Amino acid sequence: MRVAWLIRWMRESKRYLPVVPGMHENAVEVTKVRGITFAVQAREFNMYHVRRMASRPARHTRFWVLVLVLPVLSFQLLAAEGANREQIFEEAKALLRDGQAASAYELLIAHEVDWSGGDAYDYLLGVAALDSDNAGEAIFSLQRLVTRRPAFSGARLELARAYFDVGDIELARIEFERLLQEDPPEKVATTVERYLMAINTRARSYTAATQYFIDLGIGYDSNAPAATDNTQFLNFTLSPNNLEQHSGYGQVMMGALWSKPLSVETQVLLNGSLMHRGNGSAHFVDSSVADVGMAWNWKRGSHFASIGVTAAVSLLDRESNKEDYGANASYMYQISNNWRFSSLARYSTLRFEDTLAIQDVNRSVLSFGVDKAAQNALLNIALLVSNDDARQKGSSFSNDGYGLQLARTWFGADGNRLFANVSVSRTDYDDTFFGSTREDDTLSVSVGRTWTRFPSSNWSLTLQASYSEKDSSVDLYDFDRWEAGIFLRKVFN
Repeated sequence: MRVAWLIRWMRESKRYLPVVPGMHENAVEVTKVRGITFAVQAREFNMYHVRRMASRPARHTRFWVLVLVLPVLSFQLLAAEGANREQIFEEAKALLRDGQAASAYELLIAHEVDWSGGDAYDYLLGVAALDSDNAGEAIFSLQRLVTRRPAFSGARLELARAYFDVGDIELARIEFERLLQEDPPEKVATTVERYLMAINTRARSYTAATQYFIDLGIGYDSNAPAATDNTQFLNFTLSPNNLEQHSGYGQVMMGALWSKPLSVETQVLLNGSLMHRGNGSAHFVDSSVADVGMAWNWKRGSHFASIGVTAAVSLLDRESNKEDYGANASYMYQISNNWRFSSLARYSTLRFEDTLAIQDVNRSVLSFGVDKAAQNALLNIALLVSNDDARQKGSSFSNDGYGLQLARTWFGADGNRLFANVSVSRTDYDDTFFGSTREDDTLSVSVGRTWTRFPSSNWSLTLQASYSEKDSSVDLYDFDRWEAGIFLRKVFN
């Protein structure tokens, strides 16, 4: 109220005015009232501007007052908040220097909701948590920081120590080895090498680890059969089951992953999952899939390689539909802290049930790509080349294909992520379909967001929407499709 009264008095007396173009610097003096700066009229002031200011409507005067006052008040509030934050940071540093890490942790964790995502806060909280035997919380805080600032070696060192303390020594090894590649000071290098020696010692007594998950989802599909909307083909009327049909769907998926380190550099993985998707208005395309896989991984320095085998059995409306058996090999090379080269080779056999055996093929796929890591995002670009070799005489399903995939993921300070994927491909078939040469162009786009630790720890919630379309020279294979779904996942360690 006092400030409002003061402003009204200044306006009525014409004595205190905002500085306007044409006012001479020596014609005004400056005064402060309750921390707010105003210009005071002097006798030499150009009276033309006084009369002009006095004749303006009240709303213009209020506008100038707001322009002058609000930024000052906002700045003062922000400055006060910043000073309070810096004071708490200094207190936390002092506690850490005095060996009172638990007190520093309690002081900092009280402000996590408001300050998480700031570099200084995440680093101090990570160090305090690690030194007070809260390594799990330290990992969460330091991961946020390292994602935003990949070149922050100090944060990466603390993150590696946190991984080591919780027993995740392979992740610790990766971070420690990255630090050595940065040519750190001698004392830091000595510390890192001691940790790596301890990791190598602990690796000799590795134990197996198992993780389970369950995933529940619901959504809408504009074209559950992925079929054409053309009712006629070659003067034949297509049955309803061969036409586009929209439907809501429900999906449940469960699986497990088992890992066993064999040595410092190698590891064996086994995985399996079961999935069922029911379509409320199109049960004839209800799908069920069971798959298992085994892989052997190898890691040394900047090199990573993996070889494995997979097997999958698919049912359509509870009847046998397809079997897929394959072998794959991958290789990745860490070019720098931000760039990585990746490659994949896969060979598989696809075998359909008897009435669809004409579609049996042996499939080969090659993929080459690069990953680019930024402060809080990851970009992947990959080129794919494929070949299908039909197994039955007279089959028209032999083809050659190629495509491009782009994937971008943005990581939030709280561990949440936003993702977008785009892929385009062209498939050329060797033989004709119904007397016509077949060429298929396919486009797929998907976007989504994942919230981690929702609704609680070890849970995550994902919203996803996708669009796909196939433009074929044979109308029977033309289609477009929209999907949207929400998925809830629980992980059991």
